[in-house]
Amino acid sequence: NITSINLRTWRNLCGVVMQEGKIFTDTIKNNIVLDDDNVDHEHLLHCCEVAQIMRDIEQMPRGFETEIGEQGRGLSGGQKQRLLIARALYRNPKYLFLDEATNALDAVNEQKIVKALNSAFENRTVVVIAHRLSTIRHADQIVVMDQGRIVEIGNHDALLKRKCYYYRLVESQKGNMDE
Repeated sequence: NITSINLRTWRNLCGVVMQEGKIFTDTIKNNIVLDDDNVDHEHLLHCCEVAQIMRDIEQMPRGFETEIGEQGRGLSGGQKQRLLIARALYRNPKYLFLDEATNALDAVNEQKIVKALNSAFENRTVVVIAHRLSTIRHADQIVVMDQGRIVEIGNHDALLKRKCYYYRLVESQKGNMDE
């Protein structure tokens, strides 16, 4: 029962990446590790690799010590999202919530991150809210909603076989999704 869990405990169990997350005027490193006084550098590097942001950081003038402006000024939309993913991963959450967390990414980076997250979060819970069907295709369970109501539940293959709402969504995005 979630009401019996202490709020601080619950927050420590969760990682959240929103479509428009908060980026602070600080270094790249501090934006990822936040208030961690004992930075685990190996874990930091791993999180950046999973989030597909490591190469970008290496190309920045001062690497992890590069200062970024308010709301991520100086970073592209995709870099901001990948930085926020690295931040959520650094906390090593038991539950990860991604709300349109990859919508600013190109298809190649998105698929790399989805694949890496599948591996990093094996046997853990990840809730993905997405309009881009390629993001959720390999989910164990897909909940399809229309106007705030659940209209279908199942995995990708089962939902396609039903040829209902999800099937029509896939057909409408066929050019973006490898069948």
